[in-house]
Order: sequence, then C-alpha cells, then structure tokens
Amino acid sequence: MARIHLIDGEKGGVGKSLFARVMVQYCIENKIEHALIDADITNQDVKRFYDYAVDAEFSEALNKGNKADIIFELAREKAVIVNLPANVFPLVNNWVTKGRLLNVADKYGVDVCKWFICDGGFESIELFYQSMEQYKDKMLHVFVRNLGKTDDWSFLESESKYQELKDKYKKTLQVIDFPLLYPGDRYFIDSNKFKFNDPQIEEKMPIMSQQRLMTFLEDSYLQIAVTELWTPDKQPKKAEKEKAVTSSK
Repeated sequence: MARIHLIDGEKGGVGKSLFARVMVQYCIENKIEHALIDADITNQDVKRFYDYAVDAEFSEALNKGNKADIIFELAREKAVIVNLPANVFPLVNNWVTKGRLLNVADKYGVDVCKWFICDGGFESIELFYQSMEQYKDKMLHVFVRNLGKTDDWSFLESESKYQELKDKYKKTLQVIDFPLLYPGDRYFIDSNKFKFNDPQIEEKMPIMSQQRLMTFLEDSYLQIAVTELWTPDKQPKKAEKEKAVTSSK
C-alpha cells in the first residue's frame, strides 16, 4: 500500500536534508500524497521549510523506545518520507530488528526503502556497505551519489566490493546521481527560508540563479523518477489480510 522512504547517509554534511527537501518538493509538484517525518530532532532542517512534518525520535532511552513508531503507523495509509539525523544507524537498526519491522511491514503491505546519500569519501562509502551488509536484499536501497560533494565517481567503478554489491543485489539496489546546487544559490534559498516553489524566488532571486535552480530541480526529479519508487503502479500492494477486513465492512 505504501512505502517508507528513509533518507539516510549516517554522516553529517553529506546532503541528507537537501535531498529530503527535494523529494518532498517532487511529491508536492506531482501531487503525490505523502507524510513527512523529521527525525533530526536537534537540527530540523526539513521541518523548518515544511511545517507539516511530524516529529519522530530514535532513542536508547526506555521511555522513548516507541517514539519512532509513528513512522510505520503513517505508512499504513500513505508513503512516508523520513529525514534521518547523522550517526543514527545503531538506533534505527535496533528499531528495525527488535520490532521486526520488515516482517511486520510485509504483513501490512508496506515496504522500506533507504535512500543512502553519499559524499564520495571513504567513510561515507564504507557506511553504505555497512547498511547493505546489514539488510542485504531485505530492504530496498538507492545509492545516491552527491555530485555536489564529488563530481567524478569513476573511481568507484573499479572498486570490487562496490561491483559485487551491484551484481548481487540487482533487484534491490539502484544508483542515482544527485546534481550540484551552487552553494551561493542554496544560501539564498536557505537564508530566506524559501521552499523551492516559493513565488518570491521569481521576484527576489537573480535570473541566472533561478535558471540554475530550475535545472537542479529538473535533473533531481528525473533521477528520483527513474527509480520508479514513486510510480503509482509500482507501489507495494495492500496486504491480503487488510483487503479482507476492508471488504467485509
């Protein structure tokens, strides 16, 4: 019925929040119903622009163990975009494994996709490998190469481990590029707290900056679309159990 889209990258500064904002805007412009979660409690970059975002928290504290469960509850009704904070892999993994999320999600016709934003650095790539080795083919992954951090990724094509993962998980791993947004253009947008479709952009942003922003968004949307993970007829189907309950009402 729906899909949980985890915007991850584990490291800070790899472009998670920017990518999450672009994905939200993609849904808005394509009139795709969605819920938005900002789990980065200490630095809510996404909620700052989209105030309908719901809070969720991944925590080791016993009294906060269920604070992330809102993600799954919302996903039973619609697709959910989750902006994750940095350094949260152990906590997210704990939520997934102890709650048997992937089993429960399958039962209720929900699946989980991790969009892993990578800056091209060794640590970032190793963290991606860690995620793939943890979930293997049980969780969809999109490896997002951030061209704003590294513009030439040819070095990775000769990496044997990377190629092995691509070959082994052809059905559950995709690779896309996230284009560069010029720092000055992003600063203008962020400092004015503009959403990407804010009408004031046309009034206040320099013309060439507007053109670069438009190209950035078009290229980003194309990369998101090519995965087909937001295509209506490619969405997970409602579980048979829920169908039976619905039809009996």
